[in-house]
Amino acid sequence: MKKFISISLALALFSCGGWVKSGDGSSTLAKLGAEPANCEFLYQMQVEAAVYTNEDAEQFLRNRIADQKRPGNAFWIASTRTQRNESAIFGPRNTFVIDAKIYDCPK
Repeated sequence: MKKFISISLALALFSCGGWVKSGDGSSTLAKLGAEPANCEFLYQMQVEAAVYTNEDAEQFLRNRIADQKRPGNAFWIASTRTQRNESAIFGPRNTFVIDAKIYDCPK
C-alpha cells in the first residue's frame, strides 16, 4: 500500500506542468527578447495566472493576447513576479504576474 501511495504522489507531482493549452492564434505570436525598435507598439497588458509553472503562465499570456481585438504578432515581457497563494490548500501555490507589451512587427 505504501508503494502505491508513493507512486501516486510521484505521478501527481510530475504531471503538474502543461495545464494551459494553446488557444487559437496564440502559437503564431513571437516572443521578443528585448524591446523592439522597428515595431509598432499597440498596448500593454498585465495578466495574473495561478498555475504551476512559468511556462504555463506564459501560455496563459499568449492566449489572452490572441483573444484581444488587436492581438498584434509579437510581445515582450517587461517584468514578471510571483505572488504566494497563502490560502491555497489544493492547486497552485503561486500566482505569476506578467507585464507585457504587445507589438505589431513587420513580417
